[in-house]
Amino acid sequence: MSQGDLSPKTLKPVSQGRLAHHVLAVIGMGAILALLSVVIPLAIEGLPRLSMEFLFKSPQELGRGGIGPEIFNTLVMVGLSQGISLPLAIMVAIYRVEYAHAPHLAQWFDRALHVVLSLPTVVIGLIVVDYAVIRWHWPVSVETGILAFSLINWPYALSLAIEAFQHIPDEWREASRALGASRWQTITRLILPVIWPDIIELTGLATARLMGETAALIYTAGINVSGRFAFSAPGETVAVHLWYIRTEGLMPNADQEAAATGLVLLLLVIAVLWVSQKFAEWVKNANL
Repeated sequence: MSQGDLSPKTLKPVSQGRLAHHVLAVIGMGAILALLSVVIPLAIEGLPRLSMEFLFKSPQELGRGGIGPEIFNTLVMVGLSQGISLPLAIMVAIYRVEYAHAPHLAQWFDRALHVVLSLPTVVIGLIVVDYAVIRWHWPVSVETGILAFSLINWPYALSLAIEAFQHIPDEWREASRALGASRWQTITRLILPVIWPDIIELTGLATARLMGETAALIYTAGINVSGRFAFSAPGETVAVHLWYIRTEGLMPNADQEAAATGLVLLLLVIAVLWVSQKFAEWVKNANL
């Protein structure tokens, strides 16, 4: 490019691009600083309280207890609810993307899914209470919490699965059918192996989202734990325990207990996201 080509009209898009880059960089740094302003005080106050006793001991009303049952309840309830809602979401997503070809029905389905996704989770929890606890006489327990978790996670997992299936180009399906493969063979041998890494990583996001749920579980799983785990017994999670400490806890060191509990919850979320990402990378490399 000659010097005569460096006109103001040529330089203007470049300067605008640099300005946009600097603005986004400032916004990103602001978001990081805002996160650190929360995490650093949490770590400073909560780290002295962390110990093996805190991670495995049962909670005590007057403090110096632990959150062992809460961690176990969280892992059990989130894991089982994912095992229920994720396969159902994948099956419905397969039908929605690969088999349903009525445009009007697909539009109504998508609108209904968006409505369900916009519902506050506490509404879903109250619906579970109305049917499971009041009408079916289920106890406020782990199993009721698993039902609430499954209903909360299913539409979210379904929307993610539909998005993953729609990312596959239609040309791939047409090429597979042209080679003589059936629709089911195309789904199981071509599409699913390609999108499994995306589904695994998105499942990690959904799991992290469930770990922080409190409103629905207060009414369905309860705010206390029993001495021995049972599906029919109350099952307080880490997030619910954190809410309880900050609102109704009687322990004198409530601030430190809450900080340590919040720090454990944050570490659990980070661990889930890291494991899901690494597992997705491993599956992707194995399929190459």
